Amino acid sequence: MFMDTKIYITGMGICNEVPAKIETPKAVKTVIKAEELALAAVSAAFKQIRTWELDTGIVFGIDNAIDRCKAEFFKGLLAEGPIGASPLLFPYTSHNVITAQATIAFGIKGEDITITSGASSFMKAIGYGFELLYRCVMKSVIAGGVSENGAMVIVMESLAPDELGIRNWELEISNNGIILKEITGFKNPLQQDEANVKSIEDSFLLVEDFIKGKSKLVTEDWVFQIKA
Repeated sequence: MFMDTKIYITGMGICNEVPAKIETPKAVKTVIKAEELALAAVSAAFKQIRTWELDTGIVFGIDNAIDRCKAEFFKGLLAEGPIGASPLLFPYTSHNVITAQATIAFGIKGEDITITSGASSFMKAIGYGFELLYRCVMKSVIAGGVSENGAMVIVMESLAPDELGIRNWELEISNNGIILKEITGFKNPLQQDEANVKSIEDSFLLVEDFIKGKSKLVTEDWVFQIKA
């Protein structure tokens, strides 16, 4: 990371119910609820920031988001052989499809990564996204967590002092609820999750508390703090 740049959380989106309309730059056909939740969460986060880099990276942690879809697909395959294999459901037997849909809908051209580590998937996605910024691979990253019941994303950006001035954040924060929280991190010496996360939804609550400055956020590789 360059000496004069710092990493900030500049947007956050949470979605537990699919909205009537999901605002995306490009329309995409959706099949399952989880992808709609993911797109709605990214849309909500992007509304809080003025611009984003076209080469923004995206790291999604996927828990049980496609389990029902996979079960339905293979049920048809076992019952009727190849004739019962739904071409509509087939792409949704891979977790990568949700990440891919977000890249298409929002024109994201940077790194796209899917992490499938169960309940801790979102935490690991944040850690990996931070590392992309820390190592100057990307200037902005969307880190998200997706399940069958909800989705949460945060936007992290590496910004220099002059970029903060251009955005005039001080005026925007109070008026439009824009998030601007500096995030600092150091390598986790224990190499294990501190929190007992039983579901990916648990991690959503942990990340919310972290952004509010109530606690540290401990992932497998990093320990994060919001700088006061």
